[in-house]
Amino acid sequence: MQFIRGFVSDIRKCARVFAKVRRWWIRSSKTMRYISASILAMLIVIFLLFVGFETSNVLSTTYQYGVQARKNALIEKIKNNCGGIKNSRKGKNLNNIYKYCNKSSSKKANAKSDFWKYPTGGAYPNLTGMKVSDLHIDVNLKKQRVYIIAKGKTVYSMIMSSGINDSTPHGDYHINGMRNKHFYNQNEKVGADYWVGFIDAEYLFHSVPTNHEFGNYIRSEGMKLGKPASHGCVRLSVADAKWFYENIPDGTSVHIG
Repeated sequence: MQFIRGFVSDIRKCARVFAKVRRWWIRSSKTMRYISASILAMLIVIFLLFVGFETSNVLSTTYQYGVQARKNALIEKIKNNCGGIKNSRKGKNLNNIYKYCNKSSSKKANAKSDFWKYPTGGAYPNLTGMKVSDLHIDVNLKKQRVYIIAKGKTVYSMIMSSGINDSTPHGDYHINGMRNKHFYNQNEKVGADYWVGFIDAEYLFHSVPTNHEFGNYIRSEGMKLGKPASHGCVRLSVADAKWFYENIPDGTSVHIG
């Protein structure tokens, strides 16, 4: 009821204002009427232009947002399933997205198949100036991991392959000073790069296996990294073996267990 009373009161106020304007209009000269009408018309035009401009901006923004949202959803779908739009009617206009999809899938496939070439624990630590007495190598046969320990803290973890049938010796050893960039075992017809000895030149840390030549890695053997696969040595990825060869000093203690 209060709302109706307020509404009626507002109508009466508007009527009184309109009546005052009408009386002023009747008493005014033609010149004043013309000037007033022109000003009013100009204000109305400006108001309509402003409303139209703002409406256009809102509609344009809404449309662009909708297009971008649909595009993002489509790209996300493709990332999760590259075949998601192959049957789409708009597929012919999505060449760039198909290229992204193919490139992304290719990278993932290559990364998976060649993981044994690269670092397996992220960025390598800086051991410059570290004393041998502060370094330790822990070979965990159960987890198939080699842990680099500096001053009591694990600073790097490498995926490894130990010996099949538990053929990697257990116990405490030291990096014995025997190392080289490549070896090849004529009897076993297999070699490796970046080897570092911990029991004479018989048991070593080294890269995944190679053929006769340095760098000619055997992919099928590389794919075994992460599970027992060697004859007793500790296999590492190519990058990890190279870093180990270049950064772990002679005399560093080694525990295998």
